[in-house]
Amino acid sequence: VKIIEAQNQSLKGLNGKIIDETKHTFVVLVNNNNKTIIKKGCVFQFKIKEKTFNVDGVLLEKRPEERIKIK
Repeated sequence: VKIIEAQNQSLKGLNGKIIDETKHTFVVLVNNNNKTIIKKGCVFQFKIKEKTFNVDGVLLEKRPEERIKIK
């Protein structure tokens, strides 16, 4: 995951692997360090195979099991 927009400008451009998630945060592994990132106020860029998706963190502010139920 890459952070392309953030209220906290020090997070902008951060790139790493999501290793854990709560309702309001991601824990991202960056250079062998864990960073806890608040979803609200960030726009995340996800790459899946050759496709790139930009997602506003507000849309992700649910528990993973709750997002599955959304249609």
